Amino acid sequence: MDWSKAKNILIAMFLIINIFLTYQLISISRNQYKYINKEELQSVIDYLGKKNVQVEAEIPDRVWIAPSLRVKYQTFDSKALGDIIFNNGDYKVSGTAEAFTLAKDNISIQVKEKMHLTYNNPNIEIKQNEVDEDKCLNIAYSFVSKLKLNNNHRYVKLKELKQGYIRLVLGQQYSNIPVESSLIEIIATEEGVSNAKVSWFESIKPDKKHNITTPVVALLKANERWAEAGTAVEVRQIRQGYYFNTEIAGDSKELILEGTVSPMWVVLSDRDEIYVNAYNENIEKVR
Repeated sequence: MDWSKAKNILIAMFLIINIFLTYQLISISRNQYKYINKEELQSVIDYLGKKNVQVEAEIPDRVWIAPSLRVKYQTFDSKALGDIIFNNGDYKVSGTAEAFTLAKDNISIQVKEKMHLTYNNPNIEIKQNEVDEDKCLNIAYSFVSKLKLNNNHRYVKLKELKQGYIRLVLGQQYSNIPVESSLIEIIATEEGVSNAKVSWFESIKPDKKHNITTPVVALLKANERWAEAGTAVEVRQIRQGYYFNTEIAGDSKELILEGTVSPMWVVLSDRDEIYVNAYNENIEKVR
């Protein structure tokens, strides 16, 4: 056998395979992203400048074609929650299955709409002294585990070490894009958790994927709202995000505990934060 010839054939085969795989990766990448026309972007920025809207934000040259998400809130049952927090001890229960309060030894837990939880323990005194950060964090995360909240897509939004306590804020994200309407905020000392607020998604799953608008379109949509006020605006950030609207339309009393979340463009200015639906261009939320 001519080993030199065989070796050259193998090298050629591997080269062809590498070229094919590289082409496939590039094709997949291009199908996942939408590229921004820089000339179109600049013309919109110039137009907005004439309308007293200064775009100081860095706008990406490509955006991920994000899928919609199926989300479901973590719900709380009064008995199960009481047994977890108060270790199967005696505690008072008031309210309904959807909105109730648990209380014992000055500790109170309020749940609204089955999914929004507020915990308050005034027995945990916040002292004005240095604290062990790791110990406070362990206590905070133990509280999360105690409530049996899953850590799927969880990330740390904020961690602040203060005199006497630590403030930990956790959020959820999908492919590094924050999913709004989901939050855990905890104030913890070395002795325990003083306060906590929880609204958390039990599950986050990708759904359908559609073509999305660009941040250029989102800017123009946001400007329609700013134009009504007629004052100068400075755009500080434009990012991709998700927002789940739990508001109930009409006279329906049904709780919205799960549904579909569309990808958004979040436009942050010195005046407000506007959520523009990246599928249909509607403004979903302003805060």
